Amino acid sequence: MLYNLVALFGLCMVGRMSPGPDMMLLVRHGAGGPTRAAYACVLGICLGLTFHVTWAVLGTGLLQGSPRAFQAVQLAGAAYLAWVGWKALRARADGGGEGAAPPTLREGFRDGLFCNLLNPKVTLFILSVFTQFVAPGTPTGERVAYGTVIVLEALVGWTIFVRFLDTAPMRRFYERHGLHLVRLTGALLLLLAGWSVVSFLRG
Repeated sequence: MLYNLVALFGLCMVGRMSPGPDMMLLVRHGAGGPTRAAYACVLGICLGLTFHVTWAVLGTGLLQGSPRAFQAVQLAGAAYLAWVGWKALRARADGGGEGAAPPTLREGFRDGLFCNLLNPKVTLFILSVFTQFVAPGTPTGERVAYGTVIVLEALVGWTIFVRFLDTAPMRRFYERHGLHLVRLTGALLLLLAGWSVVSFLRG
């Protein structure tokens, strides 16, 4: 079982390194200002991930078995990403505008929670991972252990990522290009939202 836990940790780490909404949000909250909001965003992401893991541990697979539920969550997630992205695009260098103020701890936690919670692809990813390690007769305790590894990997991995964003070279980069970076992440979040809508229309 220890081998499986280590393998699961590595698999989740590789999957997390792929750029996605969670990474874009952390860059958004960690760019140029205090990183406390980014750390709060990590906690929100991990809480949302805990809900997805709980579905997998219980073996319900609600979203996987219900196309309507999947589509509803997909659209809600796209709308939230679009809202966050639009706020980032409106950031202004002179301190004005809705997106200019540094994000608060509450905003960071809220964005991380809802971004992860409203992403049905996270559930499908976790379910697909679980099928590689869990059989129908796997004891509940072992399922919980696998789920705990997934959440802990996200907590450790994203915390290290935010710590990297807080290094001196990155700070100097933010001082010169912070506003452009915030707007770029806003544009990427809007593109992700648009792609989600396109996927919904094609499905």
